[in-house]
Amino acid sequence: MKISVEKSCSLNFNILVDEIKERCNKRLNIIKILSNKKWGLNQNTLGNLYKSLVGSILDYSFPCLNSFSVNNIKKLQAIQNTAVRSILKLKYDTPSNIVHHEAFYKLKLLTVSNRLFELSERYVGIGLSHSSH
Repeated sequence: MKISVEKSCSLNFNILVDEIKERCNKRLNIIKILSNKKWGLNQNTLGNLYKSLVGSILDYSFPCLNSFSVNNIKKLQAIQNTAVRSILKLKYDTPSNIVHHEAFYKLKLLTVSNRLFELSERYVGIGLSHSSH
């Protein structure tokens, strides 16, 4: 019996990214509703809501995020950008670099790729501190 293995097999995370996006977008809708003036929530509170409702999904996925393509990271960054525009009342066509700057200085939010790097660095640091010499 001969088993054939396809030589061009590759692993990508497109399906996982789509699932993460779907979960995040459901929670993002809550933030969009709560960012309406009639709720009277301030930017700090909305930023914390984002971190707990949406950011937690991205943080939990971080071991896989290291394997995501640049395009998939951009898809997840777009979710954060939408949230930041809603929270800070920025126009939908505000350039991404301005959105990232405002997110960092007003909400203490790193870009998705920078957050990924921070979590990876922390993970490795903890692993090294617990390793036997």
